[in-house]
Amino acid sequence: MNSEWLNYCISLTPYIKNRFKQVMGFEPNIENPKRFTEKLEWLKIYDSIFLKTYCADKITVREYVKNKINEDISIPIIAVYDKFDDIDFSKLPKDYIIKTNHGSHTNIIVRDGKIDKDFAKHKFEEWLSKDWSWYGFEMHYKPIKRKIIIEKFMTDGNSALTDYKFMCFNGKPTYCQAITDRGTNKMALNYYDMDWKPCKDISRLDLPANYNKIDEKPKTFEQMKEYATILSKDFKFVRVDFYEIDGKVYFGELTFIPAASYVKYKNPNTDFEFGNLLKLD
Repeated sequence: MNSEWLNYCISLTPYIKNRFKQVMGFEPNIENPKRFTEKLEWLKIYDSIFLKTYCADKITVREYVKNKINEDISIPIIAVYDKFDDIDFSKLPKDYIIKTNHGSHTNIIVRDGKIDKDFAKHKFEEWLSKDWSWYGFEMHYKPIKRKIIIEKFMTDGNSALTDYKFMCFNGKPTYCQAITDRGTNKMALNYYDMDWKPCKDISRLDLPANYNKIDEKPKTFEQMKEYATILSKDFKFVRVDFYEIDGKVYFGELTFIPAASYVKYKNPNTDFEFGNLLKLD
């Protein structure tokens, strides 16, 4: 992180504080952060390193993961394009996912080749024009060269894949978020410790838990933990995402500032408890 880029990030501090206050309802203490959300704001300013840009890019992160664990566990890419009009739909399979490499929730799932191309073109032109760094001042997104990815459609037999998201503090996976029934009114996010014991006192307000239904421990959980440990070593905080499909681990993404840090917990003490786990230099 060179001094020019650092100074640029520091200059954004007033805007970062103001945006946080607008969403969260209070001004963050970035100078002496205690809450997890406040420490994520600190990271936005003082830890916006190039490696995060490389790993936030859904294309280049695959090489990072492959080099780290000596195995390609990413969901296969079918094609990469600079713009929507370049896509040759005649060469695509019936089922696939089309997404951008630089954003969040910028994807369309295609089944049986059914896609409204006019609608999809409009959405991808909109998504590709969006600079995601400005929504929550996550400046590591800014240098990413925006592209469209066509990815293989993967399924575990359910309506939606279960996400296993490992919260890693200073290189140590500590909690696993299991997100089930994504895209439905039953969608839930449960927290588990590294022995797969449900953490029933932890729940978000925006995506509530459902501990009446304890999720089945993935068969590859120990391998996921091992991979999460390896992939988080270079970062103060990162969330490492995986899927389990046909008994195999697949890598999802690395997320450095989940929900741009704008997360409210059912128990406000959770923000401080997570904050105690994250050590800043």
